[in-house]
Amino acid sequence: MINILSAIIAGALLFAPQFTRLEAKETITYFIEDGKGVPGYRDSDRELAKLALDAWSRESAGKLKFSEDKSPATALIHFRWISPNEGLYGETQRVQVNGKPGAIVNVMTQVSVQGEPLAGRAGRDSLLRDTIVYLTCVHELGHAVGLSHTAKFEDIMYFFGYGGNIVDYFMRYRSKLQTRGDIAKYSGLSSGDIQVLRTVYKN
Repeated sequence: MINILSAIIAGALLFAPQFTRLEAKETITYFIEDGKGVPGYRDSDRELAKLALDAWSRESAGKLKFSEDKSPATALIHFRWISPNEGLYGETQRVQVNGKPGAIVNVMTQVSVQGEPLAGRAGRDSLLRDTIVYLTCVHELGHAVGLSHTAKFEDIMYFFGYGGNIVDYFMRYRSKLQTRGDIAKYSGLSSGDIQVLRTVYKN
């Protein structure tokens, strides 16, 4: 049932510590793990993570610049694809990388465990499935770059502990897509998210 997913989100995905901004004077490096063997993972999910990085860079008016690192040991942002067995829908963890603030971004890709009616719809609609994974990447990256939860349903940083219909949350983005390529056109951030982002990275 969908209330199961809401409970998971309230208890895990959208619970995150307060984050400080990343050092944006230099390019922010990232590493994306190979998710081979992780339930629900698709090779194309790597592109969704990159599109999420592009979205934050674009909406920051270029203040945030990202580049790929070949090593997880030195990347400031480390993407991990996780299975439902890890008890998370998504989570961002604060870390220090060579004395600089960084983050580990965990994203669960097996949408079939997310409860009905969302799981059933996503099983029949690959663009909805990609929407869920993409927006999870965007939300968790928001924490990674220093944004907190909000109580506004239109925000990508919205906290489901306040309630709200999770199907509507994902479908409002899905409704904008005609093809997978359209994801590059729509960041998923609200005007409120963008205002906070540009305030955090004003200087």
